Amino acid sequence: VKLGRGIDQVMGFSGFFGWFAKLLLLSMNGLHGLGLSYGAAIIAITLIIKILFWPLTQASTRSMKRMQRLQPQMKAIQEKYKDDPKKLNQKLMEFMKQNRVSPLGGCLPLLLQLPVFFGFFQMLRSAIELRGARFLWAYDLSQPDTVWHVPHVPIVGDLPVNILPLVMGATIVWQMVISPKSGDKAQQRILYIMPVIFLAFCYNFAAAFSLYWTVQNIFSIV
Repeated sequence: VKLGRGIDQVMGFSGFFGWFAKLLLLSMNGLHGLGLSYGAAIIAITLIIKILFWPLTQASTRSMKRMQRLQPQMKAIQEKYKDDPKKLNQKLMEFMKQNRVSPLGGCLPLLLQLPVFFGFFQMLRSAIELRGARFLWAYDLSQPDTVWHVPHVPIVGDLPVNILPLVMGATIVWQMVISPKSGDKAQQRILYIMPVIFLAFCYNFAAAFSLYWTVQNIFSIV
């Protein structure tokens, strides 16, 4: 009460993404009030979000598939005008316009979902409700879901074994394998490094965030 509106700063709910974080927190608590555990509430919210964004996801996938089908023709244009960058860019733009595709077609729908993603991140790292909330093997959704420690690992010492981030990394790889491919082989190899980066970055995050991202990936794959 003493903090008044300053509670948003304490919870990390300030700014543009904070609005989404507050809405997601209210939704999670509302579902918990209906009898769902906090873990089940996170899964339910993730499913609802995937359904709401389904038209954007479908548009993104269709755009990437069209770009994939046009890759041989685009490579031929690149080879033909490789010594004239200005002409190359002009011909590629004309080709994409004629075929009604855009290099941003696959990315723009995903960018529109970022506010929800960052809102989820802010909400899950700050929600006191998750303290001590159990789900499956995770004894506390506000902490990593460590089930064991690998002792005496060089450099890092005792290495915690966190199941959800490992499953999350596997679902990212799976999703990338079944997604339409674009770009050359070098760009595709760089993309396959991303799961390792995400795994390293999120490995010791709260189990609630790993649960959300894992479930989100699984729904996307389905």
